[in-house]
Amino acid sequence: MNFEVASELRLFGESVRAAIGDWAPAAEPELAAWLDDRDDELSRRLEAAGWKELWATELGPVVAGAIELGRAAAPVSLLDEEALGAPLAVGRRIRHGVRTEACAIPQPAWGLASARPAAERDREPTLDGSGTVVATVSDLEPLPAGEANARWSAWTAATLGYLAGLAGAALDVTLAHARAREQFGRRLSAMPAIQARLADAALHRDGLLLVAWESAVVEPSVTLTRGQRAPALLWAGAAAREVTASAHQVHGAVGFALETGIHRYYRRAKAVQVWAAAVCDACA
Repeated sequence: MNFEVASELRLFGESVRAAIGDWAPAAEPELAAWLDDRDDELSRRLEAAGWKELWATELGPVVAGAIELGRAAAPVSLLDEEALGAPLAVGRRIRHGVRTEACAIPQPAWGLASARPAAERDREPTLDGSGTVVATVSDLEPLPAGEANARWSAWTAATLGYLAGLAGAALDVTLAHARAREQFGRRLSAMPAIQARLADAALHRDGLLLVAWESAVVEPSVTLTRGQRAPALLWAGAAAREVTASAHQVHGAVGFALETGIHRYYRRAKAVQVWAAAVCDACA
């Protein structure tokens, strides 16, 4: 499926892609260990590309940039801190929260509050590199309704774009593998079962792109209800996880080798899915 995207948005996506350059998450995670893939150098590169200047104006560039960040499986702190103003916290868990002095906490009816995490923080082992810590919070300060709505609109658009990017990159790698790999005397891409799985994955990828770009046409000042935001986030999380799981299946056993990089997309898609669902529950 071809998408008509404005030329300036394509150009901005290309500038984000260039800023990311050869950056890549660690290929070999230490299992059951605390991981944090926050990268200050990458943040500086993106700032130079204009990433920090987007959030208060329009959401099209946010989606364009988030798609590229998803394709790179870049740190989700790049979404949270720009959209919400601080690392995301749900309950006592703070994503990329090891060294922050504030965090953003979802409130009912898509409200948002700023809070201060305690100095004592337990690092929680995760496999997606999101540097989750557990801490008590205090000094909750609710944001004005208009500001909270604008920040959630930006975060929703960025998260949807990020999930679309994860799915797109995983599918691209899988298509290349299916076209090159031969089994039982023919390429994987010629096998009906593989074709069906790849077709389903492509349909999900296209749906993710459509949902992400649809979110970009909503003005930040427009208040969206839970019934409008939550279904998109919940579906997108499940769809991205499904595409990345299919990538593993098409790769077969080699898909579980760290060298392929497929694990990065699945781990991150699953983690974003869980966090998005938790946000939807907290904002109900």
